[in-house]
Amino acid sequence: MKLFAISPDQAFLPALARGVLARLGTGGELAAATILLPTRRAARALQTAFLRESAAPALLLPRMRALAGLSTEDADELALPALLRLPPAVDALRRQAVLAGLASKLPRERGGPASAEHAWALGQELGRLLDEIALEEAETLPDDPALLGHRWLERLEALAPESLAVHWQITTTFLRAIVIEWQGWLTDQGLLDLGVRRVLALRAQRVAWEDAPPDSGVIAAGIGMGGTVPAAADLLRVIATRLPQGFVVLPGEDAATAALPWEALREAPTHPYAGQRAMLDRMGATMADALPWVEAPPGRLAALLGTALLPAGHLAPWQSPPGQNQTGQNPDAWAAPLAGLSRIEAGDAQHEAAAIALTLRGALETPGARAALVTPDRDLARRVAAELPRHGILADDSAGQPLSDTPPGAFLRLIAQLAAGECGPVALLSVLKHPLCAGGMERGDWLSATQALERAILRGPSPGPGLAGLRAALAGLRDAEPRLAALLDALEAALGPFTALPRSPLRPAADLLAEHLAAAEALASTPALPGGLRLYAQAEGEALARHLAALAPAMAEFPALSPADWPGLFDAALAQGSTRAARISRGRSDATHPQVEILGLLEARLLDFDLVVLGALDETIWPQASDPGPWMSRPMRREFGLPSPELRIGRVAADFLLTASASCRAVLSRAARRGGSPAVPARWLTRLDVFLRGQNGLALTAEPCAEWARLLDLPAEIRPCARPAPRPPRDARPERITVSDVATLIADPYAFYAQRILKLRRLDPLEQEPGAPDYGNLIHAAIHRFLNALPQAWPGEDAARPLWDAAARRALDEAALRPAVAALWAPRLARIGGFIRGLEAQQRNGLLATWPELKASVTVKRPGGSITLQARADRVDRRLDGTLRILDYKTGTVPSKRDVEAGTAPQLPLEAWLAEQGGFQGVPPGPVAALEYWRLTGADQPGEVRALALDIPAAIAEAEAALHRLADRFLLGDGAFPAHPHPRRRAGLDYQHLARMAEWSAEAEGEA
Repeated sequence: MKLFAISPDQAFLPALARGVLARLGTGGELAAATILLPTRRAARALQTAFLRESAAPALLLPRMRALAGLSTEDADELALPALLRLPPAVDALRRQAVLAGLASKLPRERGGPASAEHAWALGQELGRLLDEIALEEAETLPDDPALLGHRWLERLEALAPESLAVHWQITTTFLRAIVIEWQGWLTDQGLLDLGVRRVLALRAQRVAWEDAPPDSGVIAAGIGMGGTVPAAADLLRVIATRLPQGFVVLPGEDAATAALPWEALREAPTHPYAGQRAMLDRMGATMADALPWVEAPPGRLAALLGTALLPAGHLAPWQSPPGQNQTGQNPDAWAAPLAGLSRIEAGDAQHEAAAIALTLRGALETPGARAALVTPDRDLARRVAAELPRHGILADDSAGQPLSDTPPGAFLRLIAQLAAGECGPVALLSVLKHPLCAGGMERGDWLSATQALERAILRGPSPGPGLAGLRAALAGLRDAEPRLAALLDALEAALGPFTALPRSPLRPAADLLAEHLAAAEALASTPALPGGLRLYAQAEGEALARHLAALAPAMAEFPALSPADWPGLFDAALAQGSTRAARISRGRSDATHPQVEILGLLEARLLDFDLVVLGALDETIWPQASDPGPWMSRPMRREFGLPSPELRIGRVAADFLLTASASCRAVLSRAARRGGSPAVPARWLTRLDVFLRGQNGLALTAEPCAEWARLLDLPAEIRPCARPAPRPPRDARPERITVSDVATLIADPYAFYAQRILKLRRLDPLEQEPGAPDYGNLIHAAIHRFLNALPQAWPGEDAARPLWDAAARRALDEAALRPAVAALWAPRLARIGGFIRGLEAQQRNGLLATWPELKASVTVKRPGGSITLQARADRVDRRLDGTLRILDYKTGTVPSKRDVEAGTAPQLPLEAWLAEQGGFQGVPPGPVAALEYWRLTGADQPGEVRALALDIPAAIAEAEAALHRLADRFLLGDGAFPAHPHPRRRAGLDYQHLARMAEWSAEAEGEA
């Protein structure tokens, strides 16, 4: 048996190339040879290794093929006749759709899918299970695929004895039904399942080489470190034993690793060498049969890692007597392999990404050095990719970018959410403001109209549902711009029936996809370009178009679904596509750096670098949790003959060991917290730490980049800005102010400056929930209408009550509240009506006149000029004795007597001063004898009258004096407007960010 191995402590592909050149030379034998590798990326890297190792100006390279490609474009010509006789494989997306439809037949109460998105995920899990069954059944897989279903059914029959839980019995019964329908569908379509065709293709290749062994070299290299499927192991056995120029070159083996207790690995599926041990068993070989492929330099890192990861019960090398380990070597000998191994212990995922980016950048200080991040965590990969441009690097990310995250993909997803959300403001603006959205207009005109529509009807409480609700809200505006109606017309023409999805019955998925894409293309169009040319432009758009073309026939197989489920299903289907298109980052060239890569575990297999960072070494990420899946429990999998889920951990452990060992430097990286929760270190890190502590206290070196990353954005000195106190010119200061402005000037002059001088207003949030201000406006509107309709003389309860009911109904109608909110507030409004009517019955005949919602204005002349004070009183009454009473309705907190006397609540005293000055329209001046707050809550005690028991003339005089002081300082003088001068008062909250209050307030308040 021609079985060879390459030491894990040397770069695999350069060593493979050296050995091939030593055996086949650089002439015709090399060109005629075939090399099988685990991945296409490894095949491309081997080409470069050949050119470097040969030192020849030109070289005819051997055929380099990925093992998985033998069933498709990489098929060998000897096996081609047999492959051509096989039916084609089913498309992966189409299979997933059919299986999702079959899974949907399982009732929800018995574990069936709760939504179309869930069914799509179950279809994917089902496909993985079927592939796993096929790939693990190489020896018993019938040559006639039509017999496959019958054999599986026989096996499934025995899986659900009565001893199993009822859930598993139901699941197994349903799985049998799925297998029957699935095999029948494949037969009707003339297709083979993906896993079945791969096994048959590997078998065809094995038979072809058995029947006619090629004279040229055939080298299978780097396959099986984490284990491989039986059909591939059988092919490797034929290459090593039957082909005259056949060689099998194993990764990760040398004399040091051969000293591991190999027999123990039979019961340790999570060990890095467990998969290779099982593959050798199937080949009928042992590690003793493997010869060195090339001379290996001394190295012991792989042996160290393999020893640290030994299974429980075989830890004798950990328990060595002082001064030596089990092999009689000094434990300090482990220190040499650790020289190239270090560690990053970050605080969180972002800190980890910044530290890794610095580490990769540092590697480039060595001319020609190559560096890579290897991680299964896509979140970390994206974070590092975003950090690297800061250092002038755009890295090649092997996983690419999910189509759902590209601009055209995000546009399609937003349109689906818009339709399902019945044109809610957030979903609507997300679509309208997307760079691809133009609706047949010029992009600038569309965006301008969108911003106007946002300000007009989308801020604050939501309009009614759908386009009809938007039109109704627009019709309620007094002076709506014509372009807003034109925008809604364009939106309606583009979206068409797609916006009616939530109210539609079950619809075919293919129809939903077609309507969805038609709406997207219509929205993306401009006068110069049709939407399709904009949506599917450039590499990202082209990749999206290809994926959608493959998705269309798959959706034709998916069962009809509720349109409300379409966004979730579309998101899940779109996320399965990706693009490698490089994007311009921060103004730099879109060319990726040739020396820096970001790789997944499969893509990194067999590659070597001068520096490699193994990122996100935390449990549930690397390795992932071992999950048997939703269709079989662990005992059921074992009974069926499937491998343990823990074997996947062993395969990932093999990637960990080989990647760390083969590079000049390796950095093991993790974060203490992920997603706001504590993270558990990967089991390999924990075992390595414990093992090293037992070897005379060894430990991994801490990588300094973790601390550098923390300091990178930390200034040398933090100097808080001073409390802002702007001093605008005199002509910028207003000459008209309101009573509310006076209160703001007293509490926070900076807020007055921002609001009245800079003219900044807080925008209402989108989809704002009705709150206290809306409730207060409702109460004020109802009382105002009631008092206007009520005669001056009390008409009696029987006459007054219908007047209140009509006023309350009108106020509720104009508020346009959601039905649920209106139903909650209407009873409170009715209770307030009873309280108001009771007061009016007691007081009405003691009043000469009542003026609700009355405006006032008085101009004050001062030495520096004049100002005008304006107000709007909730109610002014004239009593029989000619004095005035001023009321203010409060639905929330009522100012105290102390606040009024201190001048911090100047509203009623200032309104009283206006009344005595004759400032209220239609109200002759007169003395004010009463100031009252009516607290109206609508609770069990619906209201309360709080009369201010104070010296009203003195309060009015103080309010007037305060007005003069404020006018002289802030409006007519050159006084500055300090921010938040009274720390204990909650004022100016809308402008705290503008005043950078969080930066200076703590220090200022501490000094105070």
